[in-house]
Amino acid sequence: MQNLNKTSVFLPIDFLAANFSSRIMYNEIGKPQVPWFFNNKPLPTNDRFEVAHTEDGTSTLSIRQAEFGDKGVYTARATNAVGEAKAKTTLDIAGIKPTINTNLDATLYATNGETMILKITASGTPKPDIVWIRGNDELILTDRIKGAKPTGDDDAYTLSISNVQPEDQEEYSAQISNIGGSLQSNKCKVTVSTFQISEIPSTETASLLR
Repeated sequence: MQNLNKTSVFLPIDFLAANFSSRIMYNEIGKPQVPWFFNNKPLPTNDRFEVAHTEDGTSTLSIRQAEFGDKGVYTARATNAVGEAKAKTTLDIAGIKPTINTNLDATLYATNGETMILKITASGTPKPDIVWIRGNDELILTDRIKGAKPTGDDDAYTLSISNVQPEDQEEYSAQISNIGGSLQSNKCKVTVSTFQISEIPSTETASLLR
């Protein structure tokens, strides 16, 4: 039975996150039993852990929706009437790939001279970085154009542009990334209105102004 190498995994959400396999050669004396262990304890029995055995002597452990608590040593022990053989692998979860939880709106209408805000929520470990894009170019942050990152348990990223000008009318998007990978957001088309609709006074108010 072969030893398995140390495995580092970046975890996507709702995906087959970790997959280990070992091929066990057995003879006519008897096909072995192959239980798996996690840190020298029997493997937890739940829907995330699945062990499959095939006729060619391969035992495969699959972990779905892996978590940081799944880091550790996994051991397959093959036993039959002749004896026992082991294969070990160490799972090191390096990070969780980013995922966008709430994407940008498809359109946004802003008024000339006012402040517009774009918001996107994204998660991952470590917390993802964000690059805002206007058109096809990276947006340079200034005193007027500001970006805010989440703090604590928050996962919201915002872009605020004060004193909106006609030249701010464009398609905006965001690139979310960490050590596990990167994602591109939807595009938001921003339309800037150059006039404001004033409130029309009521009849009573208008009569008082005469």
